[in-house]
Amino acid sequence: MTTASPTSAPATPASTAPAVPDSWSYGAVWRRVPRALGYLVPTFLIAIAVSAILTSLVSGAASLLVFVVGIFVLSLTLLLSRYAGAFEIARLRFSGEAPITPPEWQSDPTAVWWKRWLRPLANGRYWLALLHGAVIAPIIATVSFVVLTVWLSLTVVAIAVPIALATRGLQFSVEGYTTADWVVAEGRLESLAPAIAVTAIVLGVVALLTLPYVLRGFTWLHAAIARPFLGRFSNEQLERQVSSLFTSRQAAVAAEGSALRRIERDIHDGPQQRLIRLQMDLAAAERRIAENPEEARGLVADARRQAQDALDELRNLSRGFAPPLLLDRGLFAALESLASRSSIPVALESQLGATANLPDEVARNAYFVASELIANAAKHSQATRITLAVVAEDGALTITVSDDGTGGAIERTGHGLEGLRDRTHGLGGELAIDSPDGGPTVVRATLPLVGVSGASAPAADRTADREPRA
Repeated sequence: MTTASPTSAPATPASTAPAVPDSWSYGAVWRRVPRALGYLVPTFLIAIAVSAILTSLVSGAASLLVFVVGIFVLSLTLLLSRYAGAFEIARLRFSGEAPITPPEWQSDPTAVWWKRWLRPLANGRYWLALLHGAVIAPIIATVSFVVLTVWLSLTVVAIAVPIALATRGLQFSVEGYTTADWVVAEGRLESLAPAIAVTAIVLGVVALLTLPYVLRGFTWLHAAIARPFLGRFSNEQLERQVSSLFTSRQAAVAAEGSALRRIERDIHDGPQQRLIRLQMDLAAAERRIAENPEEARGLVADARRQAQDALDELRNLSRGFAPPLLLDRGLFAALESLASRSSIPVALESQLGATANLPDEVARNAYFVASELIANAAKHSQATRITLAVVAEDGALTITVSDDGTGGAIERTGHGLEGLRDRTHGLGGELAIDSPDGGPTVVRATLPLVGVSGASAPAADRTADREPRA
């Protein structure tokens, strides 16, 4: 008997991301002081060291351009600039600034070695990274180092001067002063002590209160200047989005075509043949009903069985479409029904709850994916138990089907797993398959709950997806 064991965990529908607090508010900039200091304090030394290395390499490459080796030294310099830029992006991310999306460094592993080595020379992103590391970063680092040193010194002075005056900081030896000179200097200092103390305290307090904004401003300045030199261009991001949308659309169209061909083939090989046989039996019974009623009665009984078999096959085919239960009671109830109909016991683990509010496209495709994976496992895995887990979190719905079968599930052109991948990609999701020989098999489909791209695809092909077994 099939078992279904849904958990009673509360529903966790995906929600919108919480609003990000203002990063320039006073409390926020104070919380970021340790990370900002961790970024700014070593920045000057790092920038000067990187600049010295890159400048020396560029100078050496220029002097060797007469020889062929100079070109390779320059290419090596550009490659080092790229990795220096990647290190700077990582440091800026640590400082708490908005992450900089690195460029896509394209490479062709099939190219000959000298073409791969000289590829940076023809890529403008490498030259921008070199300009940033050798010229821009040291200038900004020097400015921020000077200002930061002044601000921290004022903060220290605000603490040190009052303490020194309170403890009569003149009690130290100064060579060359006579006792009379010392008395005069001490008297003058005592008369100016209140003004010095007040000035130092005021400057120190102002420096201390404004220190978080100074740190935040310089980290922001470093990130703002590094972004156009080290980050991905906006047109590159747009091209990537267009390419992703185009791929999703192609995947949806491919899934639809594959599903229609599968449905046409299943109808032709199944119900259509039975209905033709039904028609022939009824015609034969009609001819024999007067001459041989007993034989006609047997033909009618066979026709009734053919009609029942055709009805059963049509019901099985209809599972490739959205069942009424899914539309009426939601995904959780439909998955419970799906688990109860499986020929192999299915344990349902779901955090959706009976009232989960999911987009129709996501719910329909999630049901189709679960139905297809369970059907494949029942037909080809030789498993004794299947687990169906459904989780909605981080703006995505994850459907995981695992079994304890023999494994060996592979994705082949024109078959079910490829159809499932096309379906998930058509919605902007992902499909991951882990099925080593000997098992177990784990297939995980992730469907976004917001910003669904592409149209939902019809049911995927349910053809066998596993390697032939002995």
